Amino acid sequence: MPNFKYQVIDNAGKTSTGVIDAASVADASRKLKGDGKFVVSVELDKGPGLMNMEIGSKKLSTKELVLISRQLASLLSAGITIIRSLDMLYQQVDSKRAKRCVGNIYEAIQSGRTLSEAFRDQRGVIPNIMISMVAAGEESGRLDEIMARLAEHFQKEAKIKNKVSAAMVYPKILFFLTVGVTVGLLTFLVPGIAQTIYDLGGDLPGLTKAVMAISDSLVGYWYIYLAVIITGYVGFKLWRNSEKGAETWDKLMLSMPIVGKATKMTAASRFTRTVSTLLRSGISVLQAVEITGASLDNVVLEKKLAEARVEIRKGNTLSKSIKNITEFPPMIYAMCAIGEESGTLDTILEKAADFFEDEADAATAKMTSAIEPIMIIIMAIVIGLTVGAIAMPIFNMAQFIGS
Repeated sequence: MPNFKYQVIDNAGKTSTGVIDAASVADASRKLKGDGKFVVSVELDKGPGLMNMEIGSKKLSTKELVLISRQLASLLSAGITIIRSLDMLYQQVDSKRAKRCVGNIYEAIQSGRTLSEAFRDQRGVIPNIMISMVAAGEESGRLDEIMARLAEHFQKEAKIKNKVSAAMVYPKILFFLTVGVTVGLLTFLVPGIAQTIYDLGGDLPGLTKAVMAISDSLVGYWYIYLAVIITGYVGFKLWRNSEKGAETWDKLMLSMPIVGKATKMTAASRFTRTVSTLLRSGISVLQAVEITGASLDNVVLEKKLAEARVEIRKGNTLSKSIKNITEFPPMIYAMCAIGEESGTLDTILEKAADFFEDEADAATAKMTSAIEPIMIIIMAIVIGLTVGAIAMPIFNMAQFIGS
């Protein structure tokens, strides 16, 4: 059985800590309470060492969010208490970050906090849409329905992300193949052939001399190339994560031919889907727009939605508030206006989300179709120049020998 670190307070008011073996967090808490102690905290004891260090983002993945939402919806709809549901969920999740998140929520509720407060404490690990919808579900008493709706929302989000990732697999393979073949030719083939030509006393064309110079520098100073690549990558990441860099990059993604349309359609799908989900859960339009802005992963659109929130606070409708966001398709404004007039804004936006999702798929497929031939042309040019630089002196020597 795993070990759990705990902090408890005994009847005399003395605080103590230790480690206990138990099947789960709930089991550890029951054992400690059975000894007449007040449990302050219980968490999985990971132990020391580098193997237990977590690398990467602390945010839960979309797949983990789907699992948590789906399981809680099923357990709560079956009449199981939230404490027992969280305990069962803790045993089902696999990743360390998901276990820690569920365990922290469980402990917070055990210490007297409400479910919405426990979820709010996990801000940064779980998205704002989940925090707000859990609060709405707890207040309305329809938490199982809200969790089912969240699971459906995250599942569709995962579907969009997976399609974009899958579409970019082939261009990435072509890119790395081009780099690998070029580096292989320059570091292994070119030096050997060049030495042979030198030994035979052949004259080298200008293209061959240029390729050989690149080859010599790559072989002799490979560590400098590696340092430049790593520095450039880290520098780009730092710039991309800065406020100005993020805004510049997001503007570029929205304005680029072909890529821009795919980005806009994906953003439109996320906006309509998220706002619809939040409105159906009883969350106000103002709060829905605020939460949605942060979920689009685009600084430009987030700022424009912040301006739209100001207009909504002034009493304007959602359709009028987003009318000047030119990055959104005009259809969003029209659909919002129709939904507001008919009183079915959440339903209309859900249908719009399905439409924009299909448009995003088509735009992504078109983007991939445009990238693939470009990558093939670049690959052919780079490898063709390298092979040509090798072949030219060989042909010259063959003609010289033949004559």
